[in-house]
Amino acid sequence: MKNERNRTHTDTTIFWLALCASALGLVFILDAGYAQSSKGGQLIPRAFYTQIFMLAAGIVGFFTIRRVSAEKLKKWAPWIMGVTFLSLIAVEVVGVSQNGAKRWIGVEAMKLQPAEFMKVAAILYLAYALAKKKPWASTWEQRKKHRGWVNQVLVPKLDRLWPAFIILAALFLIEREKDLGTASVILASSFALFISAPITWRSVSTISLVMIVGLGAFVWKEPYRVKRFLVHPHRWEREYINDETYQPINSELAMVSGKLVGVGFGNGRAKYLLPATTSDYIMATVGEECGVWGPGICLLLVGAISFKLLTAAKRQKDRFKVLVLSGTAWWLAIQACTNLMMANATLPSIGIPFPFISAGGSSLIAIWLALGICDRLSVAAEPTMEVAVESNHNRRWNWRSRLSRT
Repeated sequence: MKNERNRTHTDTTIFWLALCASALGLVFILDAGYAQSSKGGQLIPRAFYTQIFMLAAGIVGFFTIRRVSAEKLKKWAPWIMGVTFLSLIAVEVVGVSQNGAKRWIGVEAMKLQPAEFMKVAAILYLAYALAKKKPWASTWEQRKKHRGWVNQVLVPKLDRLWPAFIILAALFLIEREKDLGTASVILASSFALFISAPITWRSVSTISLVMIVGLGAFVWKEPYRVKRFLVHPHRWEREYINDETYQPINSELAMVSGKLVGVGFGNGRAKYLLPATTSDYIMATVGEECGVWGPGICLLLVGAISFKLLTAAKRQKDRFKVLVLSGTAWWLAIQACTNLMMANATLPSIGIPFPFISAGGSSLIAIWLALGICDRLSVAAEPTMEVAVESNHNRRWNWRSRLSRT
């Protein structure tokens, strides 16, 4: 007697890579944060305790959401987007301000940043919407039933681009929070998903133009952003050193002084000078104290996770799964590379944390939730045959039956 059932096979590599990266982040947060916290009489920085708590919450979220089936995730994607969108609106109404920016919901002891969760929601929603789209050429038979260019081309094109308008609306709300970094990451990740979908190169060109114009508008909207981008090439001029370019040049100096092996763990100077030493500019301390190897290992961990996600996406046949896995991979890779280029002053400061390493509870939870979703979607169900062991009594009965029939 044979019973057939499906057994799921999962690869735990992504989980362990993410855990290693998160643990490494705790070490660097403790190292980079104690210089500032000691001024207030605390040896252990508050960001360290917060990161531990958020890491635990993220791991719980990882194992919770990976129990949700792909069908439910696909069904819930519009609702997840809607709830996250409403949370961005809630920031406008009851949000908490800090350092002149209004980005959080909650109380001082426990705050969440909805914009970070929009990174996950945008990927799920776009994957849901784009997975249903057919190649433009294959829709001609349906479109030619209507008359006129408006009904045959314009209206169908707008319908196909409707998800992009939803993302742009979310980016508008995030930009109002003075969070250009998060808006840029979501914009770049969304663009990567659009070009992964079955669209024409003309549409890709149009989306690229909209992306460039939109990002330029976000920068132009705030005079301080315009000045930051304009003076960045002249950051070493005396009039800017102690003002607009203070953080980039000190971060650049720290990373250069680290050279190959660094100045030694705990011996860096950047953590005494930079205000965002545990978040946006944590790589300054990592590069200064550990040399090239510090940022290299961090980038290698994130790169390995992204590579695993892309490899898993390549094995999938369901387009929704492909888009979620590849979108998450591009999100992590883009954010890590942008943060590192910001730390070494290749790019001006736009406020982007390094995945897993930088302090930021909402960012860490959002990443772990995304990896939980990806871990679930990358699971391959393989049929396995299980043979039920029959008792000796049943075997003897089977032999007697055969003899009686002969």
